[in-house]
Parts: sequence; structure tokens; C-alpha cells
Amino acid sequence: MELKVKSWKDVTIEMYQELSNIESGNDISVIINKISILVDTDQEEIRNLPVPEFRKLTEDISWVANDPTKEVKIKFEIDGKKYGMIPDLNFITTGEWADIEAWKDESNENLHLIAALLYRPITKEDGDEYEIEPHKTQGFMKRADLFKQRLTIDQMWGSLLFFSASGLKFIEITADYLEEEAKVATRKAKRAAAYKKKKMTTQKATKKSK
Repeated sequence: MELKVKSWKDVTIEMYQELSNIESGNDISVIINKISILVDTDQEEIRNLPVPEFRKLTEDISWVANDPTKEVKIKFEIDGKKYGMIPDLNFITTGEWADIEAWKDESNENLHLIAALLYRPITKEDGDEYEIEPHKTQGFMKRADLFKQRLTIDQMWGSLLFFSASGLKFIEITADYLEEEAKVATRKAKRAAAYKKKKMTTQKATKKSK
């Protein structure tokens, strides 16, 4: 049995999602499951392999224990069409951020959606400078499905880590801002309540004097 998937460079997002759903460990059933995904065959076929061949396949997939490359891929091409990562994550739109926030709790199942948001068709290119199409509903799922089938985890792992780090920074900044806004709102509410109480006291005093 030939193992065509030699490294993370050959593992599609869909395959990675399947691998990530397998429980961790070195149990034989776990290894059988991983091999069946990487070879794209039924688990029963793996179970029927001679032990020496199974051991050889186990050695051949030892790279799965390591993480994919952390290199950030800015651009890539599929079927002659160029895709580029959001040029500046500091200027990510509110809509883009909201969508990723909605997907983050089930990030593994939504990897292809995140990839389709981070990487979009390049509309204009001049050397290292480029522009990508805006984030929109039209064509989004088609691109997400394409990435799920054709984009390798090695191509997007680095950008996911980079975005996660930027996202955490964004969250911290947003949290600080919201906390400060909450303090300001509290102070305003207290001043308004104090003013209202003082006004009511003055009105009562005026009525008594009359």
C-alpha cells in the first residue's frame, strides 16, 4: 500500500479536519484511523494489512506528530487563479471580525471558512503590493469548499497562527476600550442620578416654602 501523503504539504484542510477529530494517543486503533485518512481508504483495509507493512506505514506518518510550518503564505494559486491574504490585519473590517468570532468556538470544523475569509481573489497586483476582493456572501461558500478540497494545511497554518496572535491583541485592545467605556458610562449615570436627586430635593424645598 502506497502512502502518497508524505508531509503536511500534502494534507488538505479536509484531511486535517478529519485527523484533528481523532483522539490523541498511540493506540493502534488511533494509528489505523490516521493511516486510513492519509491513504484515503477504509479502516478495514488497514486492519487486513500484514504487521510489517502496517509498521512501515506507521513510521512513514511519524511527521504527523509535528506541527505544520509556521511560515505565513501571503499568496498562492489554485487552477491559475491567485489568492492573497488580507494585506493588513490591523484594518480588518468589523464584519470580517464578527464572522471569525462566530466560527472560532468550532474553529477546526470551520477552518475552510476562516481560510476563505483570510484569503481572497487578488483583483490588482503590482509587485509585492496587491488588493483583494471585499468580503461578501456571493461566491464565499464556493471558495470555502474549494479551499477545503485543494488548499493544504501547510499553506495556511502560519497565517492562522499569525491571525490568532493579532486577534488576541485586538481582543485585548477591545476589552480595554470597552472597560473604559463602561467606566465612563457608570460615571455619567452616577452624575445623572445625583443631579436628578438634587433637583427633586430642590423642588420639594420650593414647594414647602410656598
